[in-house]
Amino acid sequence: ILRHIIYKNTVTEHTVVSLSKIYRIKIHFFQIVNAADSSFLVELETCTLLFDWYTGDLPEVDRSKPLYVFNSHHHGDHYSPEIFRLGMEDTWYILGNCIRLSAKRKAAYAIDEDHVFRLGGGRTLELHGLHIETLTSTDSGVAFLIEVEGKTIYHAGDLHWWHWDLEPDSWNSWVEEQFKRYTAPLRDRQLDLAFLLLDPRQQHAADWGFRYLLDTARIRRAFPMHQWGDYSATGSFLARCPQYTPKVVPVSWEGQRWT
Repeated sequence: ILRHIIYKNTVTEHTVVSLSKIYRIKIHFFQIVNAADSSFLVELETCTLLFDWYTGDLPEVDRSKPLYVFNSHHHGDHYSPEIFRLGMEDTWYILGNCIRLSAKRKAAYAIDEDHVFRLGGGRTLELHGLHIETLTSTDSGVAFLIEVEGKTIYHAGDLHWWHWDLEPDSWNSWVEEQFKRYTAPLRDRQLDLAFLLLDPRQQHAADWGFRYLLDTARIRRAFPMHQWGDYSATGSFLARCPQYTPKVVPVSWEGQRWT
């Protein structure tokens, strides 16, 4: 959340190919890439999804498949306009509507507006066989919920149970209410993959949102994100709550390989 940020189907098989700060995991028909904290690339049989890329080399993708690029909001740890260097051919961009595209930027990156969709929270988009829902964020922009190839994938963006000890109790209580309200569509919903925040800067409150969604949604595999390079947060969480071990895929270092 901006006031505290310093920018700086059963799953049985995992294979990862590292691509410069990107984690790549193959899970049956999934291949997933985590590009620095909150960025993931998911390659399916018929298409590829890229979430919240903002830094490092642009991922190499199979260009024989359509590419869908999702950026949840404009914060510098979830979005960079350099993403448009992936081009427009067989590529579509689904953006939180807080991401502005000026005429100058459109010209600089040769952006074709027919390939860009800007969505606020609570919207639905049908796009080439993808059913896309957006949830309003407790910070900026949206979270994404995508149904594709009979699978459901959730990327939280910055939709999270933000709790900061330096904030007034009234503010923390309000954010908790909003988080539970905005994530209500996930209750009892099966999520094959869920990319959820586990932010160690929140200290004792770091896992509140993570655990809440593990308890209320039917998640098959959860990938922690937004750890700001402190990958001990996942191990600490699982040490306290070992019952979640079968669902949580730890991310322990950049370029990690799962097999």
